[in-house]
Amino acid sequence: MEKGTYGYIRRYRKKQIFYVIILGIVIITGVALSIGLYHTTKTMLILLPILTSLPFAKQLVGLILCADMVPLTEEEYRKVTEEISYGKKSDILYDLSISQYEGILFFPAVIVRDGRLLFLYRGKWGKRFSSKEALKKYLKTILETEKHPYVILVATDIDEFINKAGQIKEPNEETGKRDAGMRKRLFELGI
Repeated sequence: MEKGTYGYIRRYRKKQIFYVIILGIVIITGVALSIGLYHTTKTMLILLPILTSLPFAKQLVGLILCADMVPLTEEEYRKVTEEISYGKKSDILYDLSISQYEGILFFPAVIVRDGRLLFLYRGKWGKRFSSKEALKKYLKTILETEKHPYVILVATDIDEFINKAGQIKEPNEETGKRDAGMRKRLFELGI
């Protein structure tokens, strides 16, 4: 499943769980065999659990980071696809994350169209972002390296998202090419 398609984060989460379980079993089995057979961990057999521990940790971190990401429900997805009538379905991206040093932002749906970025944000407001304007400012700083600045819009519920999406017009050929580049850039920023 490709990034930007509906259901990506659920599938990613399942894949991470699978790898964590398999790698965990390899580590536990290697240590148990080393202790069971030789009554010590000072054997060559212990190398397998040691070498497996780093990939295990990487998969575990990925699982922890995506644990609180809540994608659109089936009903919300259906509503978005029915009520937003874009000719190109690739203008709407689903399950998109943006990772920075400060943490990961998750957006259940994002529209990249006609030089505009419309983010559906359902995260918590607090110290990091106290309002939509603070989130917009943060997103602008992440994307400030782009040659052509994008207008950033934020919606906090499905109805607002659909309403704002309806106001974004059809892109021309030049803007369409820039939008394709922006979609690729957004994929690079997340998990």
